[in-house]
Amino acid sequence: MVKIKYVRAYPLAVERPGLSIDRPDHYLPYWKELSTAGIRGKYYMLLVEVGSDDGLVGWGESLVREVPTAHAEIVEKLLKPIIIGQDPLAIEELWQRMFASLKTRGHFGGYFIEALSGVDIALWDLVGKVLGLPVHRLLRGPTMDKIKAYASSVYWHYMDELSPELVAKEVLRLTELGFDQVKIKIGMEKLVKGGPKVSDILRAVRDLVGFNVDIMVDANSAYSVNEAVRVGRVLERYEVLWFEEPLPPNNIEGYAELRRKLDVMIAGGESLFTKYQFLQYVRKRALDVLQPDIARVGGITEFMKVVTIAEAEGLLVAPHIGLSGPGCRAATIQTSAAVPREVFLSYEYMYKKDNALAQDLPKKPIEVFGNGYVEICKEPGICFEPDRELIQKFLIK
Repeated sequence: MVKIKYVRAYPLAVERPGLSIDRPDHYLPYWKELSTAGIRGKYYMLLVEVGSDDGLVGWGESLVREVPTAHAEIVEKLLKPIIIGQDPLAIEELWQRMFASLKTRGHFGGYFIEALSGVDIALWDLVGKVLGLPVHRLLRGPTMDKIKAYASSVYWHYMDELSPELVAKEVLRLTELGFDQVKIKIGMEKLVKGGPKVSDILRAVRDLVGFNVDIMVDANSAYSVNEAVRVGRVLERYEVLWFEEPLPPNNIEGYAELRRKLDVMIAGGESLFTKYQFLQYVRKRALDVLQPDIARVGGITEFMKVVTIAEAEGLLVAPHIGLSGPGCRAATIQTSAAVPREVFLSYEYMYKKDNALAQDLPKKPIEVFGNGYVEICKEPGICFEPDRELIQKFLIK
């Protein structure tokens, strides 16, 4: 019987160019007064390596935006002792043991579940290699030959001019690359002086590309309920597919109110931990589209349970990836290939340009994209192998 021999956590960082206090990465109202410590001048990542006694290795990633060394400590000091010497194929039991270690102390989310997520992904990768199967086969997939991808995201506040026409031209360029679904960031108009209105942006986009392209918008929690209702009326007029994260994630009642009042799908969930938090939203009829992040929600094990909830309730699934790294992306592609209903996979077309952790760390490309679709890797595990020399180069010591 295969046993887990070791567990290692690697907190990584790389400089993120182009940010300053005058051009912040985030624009959320409740972050406005933060000092420069709240501005992300680096990309962070936590890689988790789980090795077996027969020499096989599994890799995972935890979602981190700040202080990856904290996640590393949780993996090394808390989670590693729980799974060392155990059978990696007993993934469900190991997940429950790890979760139970702090559940009774009130730790249902935060860094703890993000750290657990990375370990869980690494276990699935390891099991895939033990059995010689890609993870989507372990999950009884694939349910599709390739995965349709949408372009994420058009950031108008990073463009050379604050112009709706430039946004429209970027959407047109993306359609020429094969995308027929594009997501646009909104909400910044509240904080960026001279920024275009949402109505101006959507009018320019529809005038240029018409209505045969699905447009999603992502507000990153920028609005109050009343503001979101007003914006939502504009989205209805321009036939936007979904309104993502219109409110802060703790306002479940507000999300439910928006879903009742607006004729546009409400999407959210990237900030939620475990199936339990998703259940709170589902029971309140607060979301149309569930967006679990595999590196935050509890790993592959918990991600698939959220998928089951969505299937039972007739809801859509659009996994969140955002600024996460190649381990998260690889695992998301594998799990998306096993989702029983339509899945919306984001292709972060801008993200890798200035991020060596995403661009250089994988030994081979994670996403093979063409004509609007991402291919499904059929190699054992999650199909992610990092360059160990680059791990040492970017390691926070």
